[in-house]
Amino acid sequence: MTAAPRGIETAGDAAGETPLRPLTLGTAGHIDHGKTTLVKALTGRDTDRLKEEKERGISIELGFAELVLPSGRHLSVVDVPGHERFVKTMVAGATGIDLFLLVVAADDGVMPQTREHLRIIELLDIPAGVVALTKIDMVEHELAELARSEVEEFMASSRYPDAPIVPVSGVTGEGLAELVAELERVGASVPARAAYPATRMPVDRVFSLKGIGTVVTGTLWSGTLAAEDLVAVLPARRGRWQAVRAVSQRGAGSRAAGGRLAVAHPGAPRTGLGIKEIRVRSVQVHDREVSVAVGGQRVALNLTGVDRDEVARGQWVVKDPVIEPTYLADVRLLLLADAPEPLPRVVRARVDHGTAELLAKVVLADREKLPPGETCYAQLRFDEPALLYPGDQFILRSLTPVTTIGGGRVIDPAARKHGTGVKWHERLLLLEEGEPAAVAHLLLEEAFPFALSRRRLESSPYLWRSSEAAVKASIARLLKEGRAVAHGETGGGDSRLFHGAKLRELEEATIAAVRRRADSDPLDPYLTVGDLRRELAAGRESPALEVALDELQKAGELVRTEHGFRWKEAAALPEAGGGAAVQRLLEQFADAAPGQTGPTAETPSVAQAAAAVGIGPREAQRIIDALVKQGRLVRVGEDLYYPPARLEALLERLVATMEAAGQLSLAEARDLLGTSRKYAQALLEHMDSEGLTLRVGDTRRLRRRRR
Repeated sequence: MTAAPRGIETAGDAAGETPLRPLTLGTAGHIDHGKTTLVKALTGRDTDRLKEEKERGISIELGFAELVLPSGRHLSVVDVPGHERFVKTMVAGATGIDLFLLVVAADDGVMPQTREHLRIIELLDIPAGVVALTKIDMVEHELAELARSEVEEFMASSRYPDAPIVPVSGVTGEGLAELVAELERVGASVPARAAYPATRMPVDRVFSLKGIGTVVTGTLWSGTLAAEDLVAVLPARRGRWQAVRAVSQRGAGSRAAGGRLAVAHPGAPRTGLGIKEIRVRSVQVHDREVSVAVGGQRVALNLTGVDRDEVARGQWVVKDPVIEPTYLADVRLLLLADAPEPLPRVVRARVDHGTAELLAKVVLADREKLPPGETCYAQLRFDEPALLYPGDQFILRSLTPVTTIGGGRVIDPAARKHGTGVKWHERLLLLEEGEPAAVAHLLLEEAFPFALSRRRLESSPYLWRSSEAAVKASIARLLKEGRAVAHGETGGGDSRLFHGAKLRELEEATIAAVRRRADSDPLDPYLTVGDLRRELAAGRESPALEVALDELQKAGELVRTEHGFRWKEAAALPEAGGGAAVQRLLEQFADAAPGQTGPTAETPSVAQAAAAVGIGPREAQRIIDALVKQGRLVRVGEDLYYPPARLEALLERLVATMEAAGQLSLAEARDLLGTSRKYAQALLEHMDSEGLTLRVGDTRRLRRRRR
């Protein structure tokens, strides 16, 4: 099961002592076997709070209490209903528990809900528990021993053959001390929750208090929650506010087994996913206000910024969300051995996950039917969005009759509809069982051409099976071997990581593209970023392309100018390329008959220059555009071109006159240059566009002096 984040294994306790990790204890068992009575005897708290519950003598809703063991360890007790009609409520209560207390009445023995509840406990992968043989005060010793033998046989066929069985009476108190001792012993052996990086809590109760506002309760699955934390409630309820797709490294909803990971760089907070400004005003654990709640505790949150009708059981309180709600999830599915029939390839079913009951289509991945007792990959296609993380457990229940038939574990909550090919099967196997280095490498591959920040990759939910140290070591090895490439800051954990092989392939493709350009058009060997994006990335955003260009420029493979990128060896080609036509065309724009005071302003049009050289206007324009990019001609106006030195001399004459007179009219410029209005006006407008002059009425004035 999912659980507390890396490094969160303990809760605050007495100063100077190592605090014991809080645990959640969930009851289970058939109706009227004494679960609530036993909880009251242990904790002093009656968990039946509804009038109907007290009148009928059965639990309908979840009940909660706290049990402090002699060692000082705190147990959050979740009392679940035993009636078959309320199994979904039982599953909601069993969500997030660390150990179970299976209650079997000595006067009744193992009953249908006893069996179903234990199957659910097994499917939820709850690590350990204790069996309480209740109501021993109501039966003779011989009958109690027979009941104990039946329970031993029942447990022997389960995942918990060594679970201790404690005879007890919630009425007389007999056996309570022994039961507490076993809870202490078994609780000490419960393994630490998986080092899960996310903070999230499934909501099981919502209410509003006058003067306080909206209050939600649940078992904190993982992470920490404190006053003033900003959180989201997901999935958003329809008709109120809608979840927005994560702003990820692939734009609108990238795949990053990533596809729907919000992986903005570098390590930016996620502000997508429909986050509303919801603030935690205060945090309580069993009616006590605390500074911080940790994974494994029963928590009540007073929220501001959200109305009572915007939150319901089945939603999640999430801090810093990294996965968006989904309609599709790839899973490992188990059909119970006592299921009445094989599961067909496509079937509708109920999926209990967290505190939510969801309707979904179950599609088997690689077979036409799943026999009882076997497992396979499958895809869950939900009727409404569900918030799942890799590693989450779920329960599968049939629609009619409503009964538990199986369960499983989420592998990829960012799935897409797909076939059943070998590649897809291998991918799921890698995510399910692969080493952390292989999984991280896959995440980088599927994120490409986007990057994953190193810090985000190290805390990826897809690496939930591995320790923090193992994940960091694996990513360091990927970098050392060149299978991952870091770009940007590398000291603070916020560097961007790219898939190494794919980035190198992109660099090679970039060099090939600019070389092709140089070969095909030596006069204009430049490609802009837009040109390269269209050719190499189908016109889409590509951070990897920007990195490739930067690295190739640093390596001297590419040269960047205001016109774009060119291959390093293309520099000399424009000088020699084009042959005599280029030289003759340049000569057309040279000043063949300069006056005594300097160059003349008359210059040929493109059509005139082309005719003089004997080439077509389109070919002439192509060559002229290349010469402009090379800086060997300057465009003035729509169809006038000058060599830079000639243009500079003309402008100097105009500037000198303006400096002396303070201003210059078009007529004065025309007379000064001894030219026509056409050329004088084009030159003055060029000076305006360059920010050199300012037009005031019919005159120009200098904005700044020329350097």
